[in-house]
Amino acid sequence: MTREWEDGEAPRPRSVASPKIALRTTALGRGVFATEAIAAGELLIAVAHVFVAEAGQYTIQLDDDRHQAGTGEIDDFLNHACEPNAALDAERLCFVAVRPLASGDEVTFNYLTSEWDMAAAFECRCGAERCFGTIRGYRHLSREQQDSLAAAITPFLRRKRASGLPSAA
Repeated sequence: MTREWEDGEAPRPRSVASPKIALRTTALGRGVFATEAIAAGELLIAVAHVFVAEAGQYTIQLDDDRHQAGTGEIDDFLNHACEPNAALDAERLCFVAVRPLASGDEVTFNYLTSEWDMAAAFECRCGAERCFGTIRGYRHLSREQQDSLAAAITPFLRRKRASGLPSAA
């Protein structure tokens, strides 16, 4: 891998993906899949340093008015799951495996760990025992649901949470 992949210091004009993942089309649409075994802790995607002020369908919220822009690259196709196998490292702006993945596993992350308000809400169909149902954004969760995600949320959501902003219940 290149140095930009490993240390994340240089701004990245494009996303850099692990050679162990690939974009695939399925009956439900497109997604990112492991093409070989991946260990917990492995870097999956170093996301492009391209930012916009407004949220969109393919953006990742980093602050009130700062979103990583959808660039049409592989990271735009990471699908949501309430019990994901990858997480956003907002400090390094990359996705990391949070548990081992086998070849063929879809790589997913929980959108509720980065988005205060989703640009477009949707009904989750992940099938997880602890599925959140309608995915509208972190602020729409009950305090109990927010607590269950506390370890995985971005620094932006931690600041929002610490400011005492209300939850849905």
